[in-house]
Amino acid sequence: MIESEQTTFTIPGINETLDPSDWTACLVVVRGVGTGNKILLNRTTLTIGRADDADVRLAKAGVSRQHAVINALGEERFELRDLNSTNGTYVNAERIEAVLLKDQDLIAIGESRMKFIAADSPDQLYYEELYCQAQMDKALQVYNKHYFMTRLDDELRRHQKNLAPLSLILFDVDHFKRFNDSYGHLAGDAALVHMANVVKLCLRDSDILCRYGGEEFAVILTQCEPENARTIAESIRKRVAASPVPYAEKKLEITISLGVASWTQSDPKSTKEALIVQADKALYAAKNAGRNQVASFHQQKAGSGLP
Repeated sequence: MIESEQTTFTIPGINETLDPSDWTACLVVVRGVGTGNKILLNRTTLTIGRADDADVRLAKAGVSRQHAVINALGEERFELRDLNSTNGTYVNAERIEAVLLKDQDLIAIGESRMKFIAADSPDQLYYEELYCQAQMDKALQVYNKHYFMTRLDDELRRHQKNLAPLSLILFDVDHFKRFNDSYGHLAGDAALVHMANVVKLCLRDSDILCRYGGEEFAVILTQCEPENARTIAESIRKRVAASPVPYAEKKLEITISLGVASWTQSDPKSTKEALIVQADKALYAAKNAGRNQVASFHQQKAGSGLP
């Protein structure tokens, strides 16, 4: 799915320290749609414009379809080049044709303002913390879907570069509509908060819990082999099933179904979309098996018709 502004970023998980050597040069949106978003400069070229296929889409007046491009020149050097746009590209209030970006340069395209932050900039940590706080689901105190999509993309790139295993768990609450119909939506909200807190107890500091949508959640498991990912998923399933929701002086039982998928070196060109599809198919298999189950994509391939 293409967002209105497609961004990638690097943010440490809760209680996780990000090594400065892992920092990536980026743009930070400081005015306009997506204020606070971080756009990683982790590819050879990054296009900016109004077109649907632009890497950074700015669907606002004053932006050409293909407005500008940032080219990586190596050794953490980046060139911003205007693509003969109608209204121009500005850096530090001066119209440019091409310029080598420097830390803290302010880029103006249409109504949007973006600041270039170099990989070794002392402001990296500051902007990471701001973005982290902006991407929280405030009710559940977990990360939201936008954070999940962009963090998964970044982690997959990093793990592929380092040839390290990465796993993903998708899970949701079994018969959640029935739960809401029986006990009310306030009880349903309380159940999600309770469940999220229970799940956190099963995770490592480096794992990233996100709300994927409604009663569906995702966990990004860094540096995690498929077998270990399934063990973690099973631990989550058991703990949730054994932890009824305290609500209105009652103990309301809930269960969850989980799907596990992993990236390994055997699939070097995998994308985040492919990993999500695999985990979703495993989750669907867990539902079909009777719910309150864990299913792994790699284990399902031989006998269940999963590709």
